[in-house]
This record gives sequence, structure tokens and C-alpha cells, in this order.
Amino acid sequence: MDINKLCEERILLAREAEKEKEFLTCINKEIKKRKDYIRALHLLEENRYDNTQARKQYTGLMHVIKKYELDMECLPEAFQKQTRAVQDASRGLEFGQKGEDRAAEAMALLGNRVISLQNLRLKYNNLDIEHDLVIIAPTGIFSVEVKNKRHNGIISEKGILKSGTHSENLIEQIRRHTNSLSRYLEEIYKKQPQLKKKLKVYPIILWANDRSNVKDHFREVPVCYINRLEYEIFKKEKYKAHLSRAEMEDICSRLKKRKQQNRLYPLCVDRDYLEELSEYCLAGLKQQMEDSTRRLRITEYDIRVLDKKIQQKEKGFLSKLGGLFTRDVI
Repeated sequence: MDINKLCEERILLAREAEKEKEFLTCINKEIKKRKDYIRALHLLEENRYDNTQARKQYTGLMHVIKKYELDMECLPEAFQKQTRAVQDASRGLEFGQKGEDRAAEAMALLGNRVISLQNLRLKYNNLDIEHDLVIIAPTGIFSVEVKNKRHNGIISEKGILKSGTHSENLIEQIRRHTNSLSRYLEEIYKKQPQLKKKLKVYPIILWANDRSNVKDHFREVPVCYINRLEYEIFKKEKYKAHLSRAEMEDICSRLKKRKQQNRLYPLCVDRDYLEELSEYCLAGLKQQMEDSTRRLRITEYDIRVLDKKIQQKEKGFLSKLGGLFTRDVI
């Protein structure tokens, strides 16, 4: 092969090598960018979160999966299972929050006829109870269990709610919530016997999703849809507290003063999951880096081979030139 052609081939290979090096630089930058982005989300900073924080964390995890287009079907089953748990937990929290927001909107429509407290967490002795919604009305005080279920529900005679594959013991929740709030108020107003007589707490189950239905076989506690809640709490023949506005405000003020920080819960994933997620987000880039590095090594090897050939050609050319020069001198 002509030395000029060898040199031209080397130039082309050198260009290919430069392109691979530029490509590797870009990949390294993208890997750093992804690592920085995931780190900036501050996922799993704490061991426990309240519902609002947990929703934010789960949303962040789901966004990472969507942003980097992870093909879940190609990932290990254990990771897929954990990801489904994240999705379910995220949807559950989101759905629960929507139910509580709808309940708050329903209360807002009643104006100053009632006073409502959302997510009221109180501690009394060994009891630590978080109420979805407490309504203080002229007719009485109501501890409202808000249920926002995607599927139709059935409440059995024993107070067991079944909705889809989920089931829960409502009677246990109701007893804990109403009894603890009753005892709490009795303790607050123990020196005011006249008001203490009015402080009975009534339970209500609020079905917040109008798109699903609930069949109620548990007759001990009223089950209301959102649009029926006000009619239930203003049944004067059933609830007879006769609280004045001043009494309602006093009860609200005293409960607010004793309200605890929202309860914190662990997420359904741990740091191992986050590390796996980070690795899977970088897996495609790392494979590209590996392929590019392999191509670069092959190209650099081919360049070294060409360099040897060019050197040999140059030596041969110089040797011939030297031979010609020697003959001319003779």
C-alpha cells in the first residue's frame, strides 16, 4: 500500500478516535448530571415522613423512572415488585388526600355554621390518635373517618370495610377515635361541668368518592356521601348538644393548642432500592460508555498498526534513497 494512502487512512482513524473521545466526554457529563439530579431530589433523607412529605418523595421516585424511561420489564422481579409498591402507595396517599380535600371543601360551603379541624393529632395518656376530620357544630362534636376508595365498598355488620382487595376494621378505628376525643375533652373541661355535659363525640364515616358506592350493613355508625354530610350533622332530633358559637370556638381553640405535629410514617422503600434505581438509570449510559471505550481501543490499536506500517515504509524509502545516493557518489 502506498504511504500516502496509509497516512490518509490514519487521519480518518484519528478523527474517529477523537469523535469517540468526545462521545465519552458527553456520556461522563450525562452520568454526572443524572447523579446530581437524583441527589438533588433528596430522596429518603429521613426514616419517616408525614403524608405530604411521603407523597412528594414517591412522586420524585416515579418522576425519575419516567424521566429516564426505565424499561421495567427488563429489570429484576424484586425491583419491579418494590416499584409497584411505590406506585400503589403514591396513588393511595394521593387518593386519600383528595378525599380529605373534598371533605374540607364541603365544610367550607357551610361557612361559619360549623368549625372543622383536619388531620387533628392528639395525645392523651398512652393514646396517640390522628383524626381525619373533627367537626364542631351546634348539634355536637363529630369525629369523621374519611374514606376515599377507588372501588365499591361493603361494610359488614361487624364493621369490616372491604373495597377491592383491601379490608380494614372500621369499628376499631371509630372506637379509638371517639373514645379518645371524648376523654380528652372531658379532661379539658373537668372544671366546667355544665359544658362537659354537652361534649359527647359522635362518629361518622364519610365516603368521599362519588364514583364508587358503599353498601352499609353496619347500622351503628352513619355512613354519608359528601353531599349528605351537612344533612347528617344538623339532625337536631338526633344530636342535641346545643352548643353556642362561643362554646364552639372555645372547643376549637383548646384543641388547636394541643394539636401535635402530623404523624410520621416510614416509606415502603429503603436506600438499597434508591441505589438500585440510580444504577438502573445509569445502566444504558454505562453500556454506551463500555461500547464506545471498546471502539476507541480498537481504533487506537489500528492507528498503532498503521504507524508501524508507515514507519516501515518510511524506513524502506530512506533505505532506497540512501542506496541511490551511494551509487551516485561512486
